[in-house]
Amino acid sequence: MKALRCGEVAVVVVVVMVVVTLDSCYCGTMVSRKQTILPYTPGIVRGPLTEVMAVVGGEAVLPCDIKEPGDTPILVLFYNGETGKPVYSIDSRTGTLTSSMHWSALGERAHFNLTSTPTGLHIIRVEPQDHGEYRCRVDFRRSPTRNLQVKLLVVVPPHKLQVYEAGQREVREVVGPFPLGTSVTLTCEATGGRPLPRVTWWHEGSLLDDVSEETRGQVTWNTLTLPDLTRQHLHRVITCQAANSNLTQPLRSSVTLDMSFPPEDVVIRVPSTPLREGETQELVCEAGGSRPPAALTWWLRGRQLSAPPTQLLEGTVTRSTLAFTPSRLHDGAKLTCRAQNTQLPSRTLEDTVTLTVYYAPRVELRAGQSLVMSNIKEGDDVYFECVISANPPVQGLRWLLQGDLLRHNLSAGMILTNQSLVLQRVGRHSSGLYNCAASNVLGTATSKPLNLNVKFRPVCGARQQWTYGGARGQQVNVTCQVDSNPAVHTFRWAFNTSTEMVNIPRNRSRELGSRSIMAYTPKTHHDFGTLLCWADNEVGAQQLPCVYLVVPASVPEPVHNCSAWHNASAAGEVVVVCEPGWGGGLTQTFSLEVWRGGTTVASLGQRAEPFFTVTGLAPGTEYELAVVASNTQGAATPTRLTHHTPIDVAEKRTSAAAAESFGVGLGLMRAMPVVVVAVAAGLSLVLCSVVTVLIIRCRLARAHAHSHAHARPKVVCEDPGTLTKTFDDGGFDVRQRDPDLILVKAGRREPQPNVPATRPPTYSTITAPLPGM
Repeated sequence: MKALRCGEVAVVVVVVMVVVTLDSCYCGTMVSRKQTILPYTPGIVRGPLTEVMAVVGGEAVLPCDIKEPGDTPILVLFYNGETGKPVYSIDSRTGTLTSSMHWSALGERAHFNLTSTPTGLHIIRVEPQDHGEYRCRVDFRRSPTRNLQVKLLVVVPPHKLQVYEAGQREVREVVGPFPLGTSVTLTCEATGGRPLPRVTWWHEGSLLDDVSEETRGQVTWNTLTLPDLTRQHLHRVITCQAANSNLTQPLRSSVTLDMSFPPEDVVIRVPSTPLREGETQELVCEAGGSRPPAALTWWLRGRQLSAPPTQLLEGTVTRSTLAFTPSRLHDGAKLTCRAQNTQLPSRTLEDTVTLTVYYAPRVELRAGQSLVMSNIKEGDDVYFECVISANPPVQGLRWLLQGDLLRHNLSAGMILTNQSLVLQRVGRHSSGLYNCAASNVLGTATSKPLNLNVKFRPVCGARQQWTYGGARGQQVNVTCQVDSNPAVHTFRWAFNTSTEMVNIPRNRSRELGSRSIMAYTPKTHHDFGTLLCWADNEVGAQQLPCVYLVVPASVPEPVHNCSAWHNASAAGEVVVVCEPGWGGGLTQTFSLEVWRGGTTVASLGQRAEPFFTVTGLAPGTEYELAVVASNTQGAATPTRLTHHTPIDVAEKRTSAAAAESFGVGLGLMRAMPVVVVAVAAGLSLVLCSVVTVLIIRCRLARAHAHSHAHARPKVVCEDPGTLTKTFDDGGFDVRQRDPDLILVKAGRREPQPNVPATRPPTYSTITAPLPGM
């Protein structure tokens, strides 16, 4: 038995040497004699020992060459190289190889494939315990037995992969958030695996760390440190990979870095034009770069304003819109928008703008500090200051007295400089309500009025009667009217004779406020002359007396400078205006007579002023107008005017017969230019006569004054009112629209073109029939 065994061993060695020799010859010079070379099969590792690598659960082929030229195998045996136990066998000693019996210790997981190249034991659903070395024995009918060694490497992937932050907290999918500038430490642990896995860190295909720090038992880990995180690290995916074979997919675990950013920028967007007081404007604040998006708040002069919630636009950009209604108090104020990340409360960002608010002027008029406004007298200097608040600055400053514009006049003592008004040596004309008005692009403002009450001594009133006429033994009531501030407390009268001035007792006069009425009765011709009147108030006594001339009464002078105007806006209406002459020392009245063809059409008397309005005149007709002044001494010479009423538009379009129906013949119409020339010549003669009368009157007055050795006083008549001619009213006083005379036809009334309806008169109305109608 022992010899046989040695022989068998010798045969086996010889067979192995033959096989090695044959294999070496087959492969040529490409391989070493110490290697067993088999045809390429995936999973077989070439080397001295045939190595086959398979993954748990996968398939593996353990090669065993059963082919021998000129011979056939009769027995194929697979042994476990470590235990020596058979794993698989094929026994064809009693039959052919294809019909032989197959035995498997691995059950259905193993099957020897006789047709594959190379032939070998095919194992499915590889298990971890299949790992190890195997020996394949092949017995041939005639050839020596063949033994082959195969090592099956069963790869077991790692079964668990975990990522920890700072080695303490397990993280999955997302890690963080981390503030800017911080460092993060991630540890990846792989559990299990055969062979032990290689743990590495990757980012988008780039290897970050491939050094495993330590392995303990079945756990292998690798620690990765990312210092000084920047904004670029946001959402960076870091992958831990554990792999122990290229036959399997690596085990991976990825985490995404989350980060918190403070705001990167914040800006307030204000309108390009300045804000306006009272107008609501939308101010926008936008912040970007914050994660999570920043919350925005508004602050004005350090106080937080209420505003709508912050809106998220896109990404990390947020916006807040403030509806702001500014006032003038906000001009120059600091408005701040503050962006804050709630997770990073200490990292805030602000933007501040200085508001420019336009507002209309506000003005206040103030008197000089040293002035006592209740004790300003004539000759004092007064200083006013206009305090202005406006933005933009005012474009102009105006000073007003009683609503009238004041202008710089150094010679008159009125000085306007910047925002002040200086009145030098004020007089009574300086009294009144003062205002200052300032304007800018937003409007105009006028200050409240400041009353300047200049106190002055009494002076003679301007609008009063200076000459009085009367007869001997007839009482004349002479009125002395003075202006003063404050009111007069006493009057005194005197009569100025040719040789002396005689004071008149106070019981001869009576005082009515600013007036004193002297009841004076001239008894002889020496009592005609001048009366003098003085008044006193708290400021002082009147310096120059008021002088009134008492003369023997006479007939008044004729009126002069008479004009007759046609009213273009009212057909058949004419206005007659004259200037009164001297009234003969008595109150005079005025009358008007209207003549047509030598016949009086109408008349009006007892008018206080020589001002008349006549309506109802026929178109295209010549009228004569006579104005007469009269008093108790008689009537003056009438002043006559010739007036031609024009032909209206409708009248001009009628036939000659129609024109004659209004009293105007064709011959008169053709001769109208001649008539106009004649009227103009007549008016010139009248003016010459009036001038001549005035010259004679002045000479007589001077002779009269010389004979009495008295200075002639100023004669002032009552002003009938300023007449303002306007284009729309045909050149007449717009205050006087009602007629004084209305001419109508007697008998049956027939309609006439362009003749206005009768209106109520201002004073009195005289109605008379028109001759020949």
